[in-house]
Amino acid sequence: RAMRLTSLKGVFVGSGSEGLQQPEVVTEILSLAGKAPTELNVLYIGTPTYEKAQSRENQTKLLAAAGCSVTHLKTTLAGDCTAVEMEEACAAANIIVVSGGNTLYGIDRWRATGLDRQLKAAGERGALLCGGSAGAICWFDGGHSDSGDPDTYISSAAAPAPAGADEATTFAEGGVAAQWDYVRCPGLGFLPGLCCPHFDKTQSNGVLRAHDFDEMMLRHPGERGVCIDHFAALIVDGARYRVLSLPGKPGSVLGGAFSEARAGLPGVWVKEVAGGEVKTWLAPADGSLDELLREPTAVVEDRRLATIRAANPSPKEL
Repeated sequence: RAMRLTSLKGVFVGSGSEGLQQPEVVTEILSLAGKAPTELNVLYIGTPTYEKAQSRENQTKLLAAAGCSVTHLKTTLAGDCTAVEMEEACAAANIIVVSGGNTLYGIDRWRATGLDRQLKAAGERGALLCGGSAGAICWFDGGHSDSGDPDTYISSAAAPAPAGADEATTFAEGGVAAQWDYVRCPGLGFLPGLCCPHFDKTQSNGVLRAHDFDEMMLRHPGERGVCIDHFAALIVDGARYRVLSLPGKPGSVLGGAFSEARAGLPGVWVKEVAGGEVKTWLAPADGSLDELLREPTAVVEDRRLATIRAANPSPKEL
């Protein structure tokens, strides 16, 4: 809780590259930033994608096209930046965009380098905190993550990212499911709660995230879950929030009920464990952030993280 921000502005999207390439998302970011685009400095942090150029292009091109100045702070490997460069980049940023990708690698690197403290200082100063997928999870206490998927490991960094494609994998109907599990990944803790992005999607392991997240909630009953559909966004403006449902995109909200077939509209759901059962309700379109989120009664680290860290280690020095 020492990392909590008392007042925060942010745009947290259910998907990384696909979400940040939606004009409606960028419009919300620019509106919340409160300045003309030509006056805005955007800091892009691509640690979760190991600085892939295509992912950076996907997630910043609309902001650049609007007139924003975009800077890329590299932190993936030891020696990528100095402490002074890191501090100056965060201090100059009006908007910070964190990429999708491997959340656990990103969080571990930021803690090792002190970037976590610089990000907090930027948020306290009023910088707008943004991102999708890993870039949404990272601002919360933790989240439902695919960081255990070997396709998200640094060993995959040499593989080119397809233009426009999202960082999260998609299960091919009729295909063979990959052997990996979703895990609870820690975040920076600026906001309370467990964030589940891509809530309505099934990734390469063949498991619908919405179903798996129920199991995760039962293992972590002290926390409240905030579930963001692939084409939805949670927009936070101080004490208030609102939900962005991207028009013309598939989602899980159908007549107020959950549609596994994504036959409805994109939305945001809330989950909590009571009496040993997972309770789920649809987040109102807007409201008080205190009513949407709550402080945890207990936080339990996922025991599988040590195995993932050993398989995908990050440098422990700047």
